[in-house]
Amino acid sequence: MTAVLEVNHLSKKYGSRAAVNDVSFTLEAGEVVGFLGPNGAGKTTTMRMIAGLISPTSGDVKLLGQAVPGKTLKNMGAMIEEPSFYPYLSGRDNLRYAAKLHGNIPEKRVEETLELTGMKARGSDRVAKYSQGMRQRLGLARALLSSPKLLMLDEPANGLDPEGIAELREVIRGFGEQGITVFVSSHILSEVEKFAPRVLIINRGTLLRDTSTHHLLAPTADSADASYHLETTDAAKALEVLRRESWIQNLETTQAGVRLRLPRAAAYRLAPLLVQNGVMFTQMQRDTSVQTDLESMYLEVIGDQGNAGGVK
Repeated sequence: MTAVLEVNHLSKKYGSRAAVNDVSFTLEAGEVVGFLGPNGAGKTTTMRMIAGLISPTSGDVKLLGQAVPGKTLKNMGAMIEEPSFYPYLSGRDNLRYAAKLHGNIPEKRVEETLELTGMKARGSDRVAKYSQGMRQRLGLARALLSSPKLLMLDEPANGLDPEGIAELREVIRGFGEQGITVFVSSHILSEVEKFAPRVLIINRGTLLRDTSTHHLLAPTADSADASYHLETTDAAKALEVLRRESWIQNLETTQAGVRLRLPRAAAYRLAPLLVQNGVMFTQMQRDTSVQTDLESMYLEVIGDQGNAGGVK
């Protein structure tokens, strides 16, 4: 079965600087995928190359098995950067004009997209009266006009209030259930965690991670560090002993004892250390109550690379 989108060794250079460096990934039908990275990481540049708006320095893009740019782009809907409209026209007339440019889009589809994005009640108002959030919704409606196989959204929640963001989340989930592939860049990581089963993380133009959100957030057996809980009746004595060891971090007391973090490979050293120093304990177990969110894992992945700057 042909993948919806294939990105093969995509690179974009501006002079000697690589905005995007040898990025490859594949999206299948119905996938909802988050695209994460700091400002300047290369997210928008990658999306613009996928949409055929700029040419890559090297590499290629295929949509439904055909090269981009080309006729296959009619199967893509995109909202990249802040959408622009004719301010003196109504939202509905802006969509009608876009439908004519695209060709073969019936009038009923204009009404359907207004309904899908919650803009039907304001469709007759001039865009000049719209808030930024309403413009974002209208941009999403325009991207949906052609009933695309791939929907590509660059920061779609910009300007939306919390209620609008929650509604957008459900709309995006619904697209995936309908078999539409959705590729979403966003800086609202708590939202991406709720609707995207898969995430790509990019920084300085390099794709650092392509994984399921569940796998990224789940504790793994080969994690370098782990949190443990030590049950003891003498927490003060335990803290005194443990604080002497540089390999033990994040010490804190609990109702039942002490919580701490240490290298997984060094866990075997903990019990002998306590016994040798006269600290009695009843149990030591890995603490699975420590929750990990997408934002903390994202920051861990990009690590000390920092912000690439300059190219979005």
